[in-house]
Formats: sequence, C-alpha cells, structure tokens
Amino acid sequence: MKLLAAIILSLMFTTVLYSETTMCFKENHKSMTTIEKTKLDGGICQGQKSVTDMHKDGWVTSDIKINNSTYIYVFKKNTTSASDIDMDALEAKVVKRLHDAATEKKKVQKEQMRLGKLKAGKRLYTNVCQDCHGPKGFKNASNTSRAIANFNLKELKLLMNGYINDDKDVNRGRALIMRPYATNTDSKQLINIYVYLKNINSPKSEKLIEEKK
Repeated sequence: MKLLAAIILSLMFTTVLYSETTMCFKENHKSMTTIEKTKLDGGICQGQKSVTDMHKDGWVTSDIKINNSTYIYVFKKNTTSASDIDMDALEAKVVKRLHDAATEKKKVQKEQMRLGKLKAGKRLYTNVCQDCHGPKGFKNASNTSRAIANFNLKELKLLMNGYINDDKDVNRGRALIMRPYATNTDSKQLINIYVYLKNINSPKSEKLIEEKK
C-alpha cells in the first residue's frame, strides 16, 4: 500500500485534476517591458489584475501566446494540497479501478474461450455429426434414440461412454454406428459440441455465431 500511495502522490502533482486554470489577455499593447504590470482582461483578471497581481495571488504562468500586439496568458493554480486529500478514499478509487480492469480482462478472456469452443464445436459437429443428427441436433438418428440437442452435458457424456463401453442400454438399433465416433471424441471435443448445440438453439447466441463467421 505504501508503494501505491507513492504512485498516487506522484500522479497527483502532475495532473491538471488538482489545478484551476484561467486565461487572461491584453489587446493592442505595444510594450513588452510593461505588460506584466498592465491590467489584463478576460478570465478572472477582468481588467483588475496584472500578471504581477496574479503571481501574488498564487497563480503561475503556464503559457504565453503573443500575436502581433495581443498578449494571452494562461495561468494555473494548485487548489488542493496533499494534506487536503483523503488518501484512503483516493487509494480505494485506484484499487477499484485496478480491480475493475482485472475483472473486465477476465470477462474478455472468458468470452474468447467461449467463442473458441463455439468455433471448434461448430467445425466438429458440421463435419462429423450433422448428417445423422441434423443441423441443430433435433434429428433422431434412429427410431429408438433421443435428439442429442435435448441432452444435458452429463447425459451426453454418459451416452458416449456407453457407446465406448458397449453398454446394452445404449447400443441398440443404429447405436453401434456411434462407437467409433465416441471412441475418437475426447471430453474437450464433446464439451465443444455441446456448447455449440446449446448456442445455436438459442436465438441470441445463434445471431452471435453468424456474426463471428
């Protein structure tokens, strides 16, 4: 926390967030030797204060622009001292911003992973599964099978394991055809297929997939 406080203080003294700025000017002034004692117009000067007066009031000259006989002064004044700042509150704000940034980064990474699963799942399902199970997984591959779009992930894993292990409860009708596919599909690939099916059967997600093609 001490390091964080030091960083905050160093930033605090270099930012305009803790400064007040005003701009004063003088038109048709011919002599550079008398300008600093001449009453300026505009800003908070309003024909009442000169550069010298502004400096006495704690303002510093930030910039000077001279165009022919027109002088423009930009003054800045620190309005907050380090002792006036609630360091705990300021530190809390910085910590919150860092936390929010980390949270947003995790959200982006999670979304990238989700889109990666969708892309991989789509490729695998389209190339291997779609002919028998239909474009959205609602086509029954046989009269005795359920549409795979209606399975949850646990059920889908049990089904695939049943094909591999020659489970009599699943190996009926055309189910024997599934054994080589189940054998060659690992858990990660199965999850990707499941994520893809669930998403293409959700209107919002289906639109997202189309946009990401």
